[in-house]
Amino acid sequence: MSDSRSENAASRRAPDNSDRAVADSQLQTVHAQLMREKPEPQEGFSPIPIFLLFVFSGLIFFGGVYMAEFSGGFNALAFNETVHMGRGESAEPPPPPDPVAMGKRLFTQNCVACHQVTGLGLPPVFPPLAGSEWVLGSEQRTIRILLNGLSGELVVEGNTYNGVMPAFGPSSVNWSDDQIASVLTYIRQEWGNDAPPVLPATVAEVRAATAGRTTSWTQAELEPLGQ
Repeated sequence: MSDSRSENAASRRAPDNSDRAVADSQLQTVHAQLMREKPEPQEGFSPIPIFLLFVFSGLIFFGGVYMAEFSGGFNALAFNETVHMGRGESAEPPPPPDPVAMGKRLFTQNCVACHQVTGLGLPPVFPPLAGSEWVLGSEQRTIRILLNGLSGELVVEGNTYNGVMPAFGPSSVNWSDDQIASVLTYIRQEWGNDAPPVLPATVAEVRAATAGRTTSWTQAELEPLGQ
């Protein structure tokens, strides 16, 4: 009995080497986990790097110099080429736009679908403008056609067309005298046509003379105005 008690006491006093190895292994594992973890965040701030401080200061300085040189004094008229800054004098007005260029733009936007880029139209509905006696003839007739439109049959170069020409003079469209004159000038000088330009003043005269007109024109009404 006394021998067994001595053995138990000795086993309690001298732990097994395998238990010690397990404990050491667990301690190393915990230590490795602690080493991998990042430190706890702390309140406070980190100073800006001196390099970035110089960069930002340089950008601010450059922006100030640029604004001082190219801001025009923050005046809305600084970039208006018709005004001389510092004297308040207006320069000469810019030259008027080229009527042919304006007419081409308006024709492309509004007329090319029917009369085509070539000016040959779409038979038997839309008549040609190239070589047309109506285009090269009396400007009084073509001005009226643009102002109030044209409907019914129209004979052009011996061929009969039966379509509808819209009006560009009423308030719903309201082309100005300059716009109508520009389009007519363009078609009278394009595709080999060679006719004098149409002046806005002439369009204004015809507009005033036909102010009461509310319907489109017909060939029979326009023929007496001459070729």
